[in-house]
Amino acid sequence: MAMNMPDRSVRLTDHMMLIGFTLAVVYWILDSILSIFTSYGNLLEQLLGVNLDEVWTRIVVLCLFAIFGSHAQYTINERKKAEAKLERDAATRERFQRLLSPDLAERVVSGELKVEKGGKDRVATVLFVDIRGFSTISENNRASEVLRLLNEYYEVLVEVVFRHEGTVDKFIGDEMMVIWGAPVVHDDDPHRAVMAALEMKSALAEFNRKSLITGQPEIKFGIGISTGNLVAGYIGSSHTMSYSVIGDTVNTAARLCSSAQSDQILISENTWNQVKNGFDANPLGKIHAKGKFKPVNAFAVTGVKPLAG
Repeated sequence: MAMNMPDRSVRLTDHMMLIGFTLAVVYWILDSILSIFTSYGNLLEQLLGVNLDEVWTRIVVLCLFAIFGSHAQYTINERKKAEAKLERDAATRERFQRLLSPDLAERVVSGELKVEKGGKDRVATVLFVDIRGFSTISENNRASEVLRLLNEYYEVLVEVVFRHEGTVDKFIGDEMMVIWGAPVVHDDDPHRAVMAALEMKSALAEFNRKSLITGQPEIKFGIGISTGNLVAGYIGSSHTMSYSVIGDTVNTAARLCSSAQSDQILISENTWNQVKNGFDANPLGKIHAKGKFKPVNAFAVTGVKPLAG
């Protein structure tokens, strides 16, 4: 394995003060040697510049070179700091553009929105959406075709999420996890999540219409949404970390998604209590969601509530 050799230009620019001082010393020596050949005075006097005028001249030159070196070093250091900040901002922007809509990602990079690096208690709404019958689709189509179909499908869904300013937490094969309320908080996060789910259904219907024309398989999904307390922050190792949330709210949303039938949107009671003025839903009572010890009181969203009058 080849070793990374240090950049010589970088090493030189790290010592501009020393370079300036060295140039001044070289000037002093050359000036002294020249004075030896132009006069017949004492050799030691010519080298040291005993003459007061010569001494002051050389000291001034020495100071000028030192000032030049320190100024050059300061300028280079400031430029390096600016370049390092640009690199950090670019990395931050790239990371958050995968999670947030472009305008929200830019607000995080600019510092307008803060993303805590430690865990923080929050009340948030979590949405899981999962393809039904994905194993059958994978078995009946080439892997490359399935991957292409997934990418096109996610493009449609993520566009809806970003339109409602949600945060894409992760993709797990054919499942996507989305958060409203972390890191960006809105007063109507539960409403945004349910509205996004309904728009996903409409967007998927249009996606399937186009897919069937080109002979691609039809996709059906189930959605689960839950609102409640959770912990948001960076999760991972010292080498790689990602922003995510953990807590029973996340588990409840995932289990509701698993229990949802094709094209069904199941929401928890906490979510329903905050959105019932804006949406219609069928109460399902307590369901035994997969992986949950206690049954979950669930509601199946059917649409937006008509405006009164």
